[in-house]
Amino acid sequence: MLEAVSAKEIAVSGLKAQRTRMNLIANNIANALTPTTAKGGAFRRQLAILSGEGIKSGILPNKLGVKVERVMSDPSPFRQVYEPSNPYANADGYVEYPNVDLAVEMADLVSAQRAYEANIAVIVSSRRMAQKALEIIQV
Repeated sequence: MLEAVSAKEIAVSGLKAQRTRMNLIANNIANALTPTTAKGGAFRRQLAILSGEGIKSGILPNKLGVKVERVMSDPSPFRQVYEPSNPYANADGYVEYPNVDLAVEMADLVSAQRAYEANIAVIVSSRRMAQKALEIIQV
């Protein structure tokens, strides 16, 4: 059954998962200074929770790879900044800003980018192996 497993398909699942991570990170960065949302309150940082399945005998090939299990909001507290003249300030003069740390987002973005590139390298390598196999058959 493991012969039916395609490294390329597994890598494609990784590309999709990392693209979702990058989209969430981009949205977090874009909303880093958003003090209010349509639902009210400051924007909450979002995280992708990934899950995967190990290769073992009897597993269906379409179950392999990685997928985004869910997207969750980061429950960490909002940043409070004293800005009494801000229209979003509370009675004490504090404005709640999103719990987005740009340094953390940039580190996560680099991590997602490296994982994306690694999955592309798997696809390129898989293609080269297939081409070499075809060359052997033609000789």
